[in-house]
Amino acid sequence: MQLRVLQATLMTVLLAVLLLGIPLGAAWLTAVRDNLSAQAGTLLQDVISETDHRLNEGLPIDETMLQETVDQVVNLDVQIAVTYQNTELEAGEDAGADALQQSAQGVNGQIVTVRIPQSDVRAHTASAWVLIIVAAISAIAIGVSVALWQAQRLSAPLVRLTRRAEELGSGRSRSEWRPSGIAEIDTVAVELTRSGAMLTERLEAESALASDASHQLRTPLTALSMRLDEILATSSEEWVREEARVSLEQVDRLTQVVHDLINAPRSSQRRTPGVVDLRQVLVQQAEEWKHAFRGAGRELRIQVPHAAAVWASHGPLTQVIATLIENSLAHGGGTTRVKVRRNEQSTVIEVVDEGAGIDPALGQRIFERSVSGKDSRGTGVGLALARTLVEDDGGRLELIDERPARFGIFLSTAPAPEDPELADTEVQQPSDPGKAHGLVARREKRRAERHQREAAASAAHALEALATDARSTQRAGDASADGALH
Repeated sequence: MQLRVLQATLMTVLLAVLLLGIPLGAAWLTAVRDNLSAQAGTLLQDVISETDHRLNEGLPIDETMLQETVDQVVNLDVQIAVTYQNTELEAGEDAGADALQQSAQGVNGQIVTVRIPQSDVRAHTASAWVLIIVAAISAIAIGVSVALWQAQRLSAPLVRLTRRAEELGSGRSRSEWRPSGIAEIDTVAVELTRSGAMLTERLEAESALASDASHQLRTPLTALSMRLDEILATSSEEWVREEARVSLEQVDRLTQVVHDLINAPRSSQRRTPGVVDLRQVLVQQAEEWKHAFRGAGRELRIQVPHAAAVWASHGPLTQVIATLIENSLAHGGGTTRVKVRRNEQSTVIEVVDEGAGIDPALGQRIFERSVSGKDSRGTGVGLALARTLVEDDGGRLELIDERPARFGIFLSTAPAPEDPELADTEVQQPSDPGKAHGLVARREKRRAERHQREAAASAAHALEALATDARSTQRAGDASADGALH
């Protein structure tokens, strides 16, 4: 800002010097020459008057008289010549052939010539040039000083306004704007403060709504989880136990989503990815979606290496894969394939089906919010949210092919224990009882962790309720004491 104001002022001053200074300088030089000519004319008239007087008195004209006149001239080297009756008299140094001269004839016929050498003319012209240059430099210096002052006057409030905007963006600014004296900047600052306050109120309201809704969802989820645990523990039929295990897995994931919604307003930091076992996640998805695909007369095939791990967050990655599988079930056709390809640096999870695919006109806009196909009944949020979740873990979600639709989740490969005897496996049905037992053990561990979190949260709420009751009791006691004193 300061540099732009300084440049604009300098350009203005330079243009003023060029447009006004050059004509004024030329006029000044002409005036200097005219002044020298006027001085020569005055001196000429004085010499003519003096010679006419001497001739009228019968006195001779000599060089001594002319030299005395030359000596009386200050700041000029002049030469005076008088021609009378074929006699020429001169006084002063030779002015040269290119001298500035003036001549006139007296009453008695004498011819008087006054010459000023070009050296004196150039000296007076150079003095004029020096004054012109000094005036131009002074004008530029004054312009620079005014520009610096004006730039400082304008930039300081703008710097404050920028800092104010940063503080409003981070939610740290609560003080009032101190007027800067510049109406436009003050107006922007006031409107920025008002908009920031409105935005903060709206975000707080949305965060409170999400937190309240999530908190209300925890109680029925806990009851549902306990009921499923009871069915899993008491039922002797394997298919019932299997459905209970799958349902518990879904409840666990939903509980984690609710927990994230509760904690999201309390933290502005991005989550830190961890190591996620893709085989465990995809086997779980195969178990959850098998009945839905079977009911639609379709098939879900999952191909994943035994040792496949990525840097991601378990819950969000599971949600993203479920979103892609659900979209394939709702809008695709034929067999849906989920395939994992990996190398030492990156891992790609591809989800593709045999349906008609996505309209090319829609293309990459499929990831924009509120954008969905013309035959879709969805809200257009699922894929946009899925891309956000993947990007938060440092990955990418891309539409690789449009017809048939092929989505790819690109993540960084994480170190995993390698077993040379294990090869890539295609999963179509739930794992065998031994593997299911391992899954049950992991689920039991997660449920124990969940119960611990819920117990801690319940204790915190109980302590907060006790503190609130204590404050209410204290206020009631203070009010009673005040009534007794009155």
